[in-house]
Amino acid sequence: MEIKGKVAIVTGASSGFGKALSERLVKLGAFVVLGDITEPAGRALEAQLNSSRPKSAVFVKCNVTDRRDLQNLFTVAKKQFGEINIMVNNAGIGEKMPFFEDKEDGWRIVVDIDLTAVIMGTRMAVNEMVKQGKGGAIVNTASLAGMYPQPLQPVYSAVKGGVVMFTRSLDHLADDHGIYVNAVCPSFSPTGILDSEAGRAISATTPLVPVELVIDAFIKAIQDETLKGAGIDSRCGIAHVLTEPMCGPPGATIRVTPKYGIDVPTHRGGKPVPKAKM
Repeated sequence: MEIKGKVAIVTGASSGFGKALSERLVKLGAFVVLGDITEPAGRALEAQLNSSRPKSAVFVKCNVTDRRDLQNLFTVAKKQFGEINIMVNNAGIGEKMPFFEDKEDGWRIVVDIDLTAVIMGTRMAVNEMVKQGKGGAIVNTASLAGMYPQPLQPVYSAVKGGVVMFTRSLDHLADDHGIYVNAVCPSFSPTGILDSEAGRAISATTPLVPVELVIDAFIKAIQDETLKGAGIDSRCGIAHVLTEPMCGPPGATIRVTPKYGIDVPTHRGGKPVPKAKM
């Protein structure tokens, strides 16, 4: 998809990947609805983007676990810019303490934000894009933790694995409606998600991926219409393609890691699955 002139919604837009992606999208000529629960940072980003390109961005306070807040992002996008072409379900958090010490079950909010909100946002975007009849691009922020076990963040790993398989299950939307649904699966990167006991332990022992490389992967997920139901893995360059004997429906997994950069492994070994009717 050509980004210039398109309308994008980005959740978790006030910091980390969401902020960097919103800046890149505006630079490439898109109009962006910035959704985030952190209002001061969101308003500051709105002002920054509109100073660089007037009327290119609008901030909307949004708790992604609230269906009404999520739906309001689409209402504002249509009112301000006329339609929705790109949806980025990016809002996410990590576990704040070791899983076995979490006696209050605080891990539940990780499921709500990192998986349930992604499913809700995708459903809303698909409904709007089907009504518009112009196709679209949906990008879900997953993680390398959704592809490989993470003992220090087991719930985070589980929900990101859910995002990967949810995304891959929607590859048929490209053929049915011209809607390309992909996921970006970065290794750990220097963002706020590492600001926890478990996160600091990970960053102390794991090479980190530059944020800008991850944003390159997001842009690839939006622009490259050969990808559908993919999961993008950001590592260190664009072009290393791996083939792995992974079972499941057709579709790629886009990963981003320090060693290999951005690569899109193919998935083999699974039988075709029936398309869902819409």
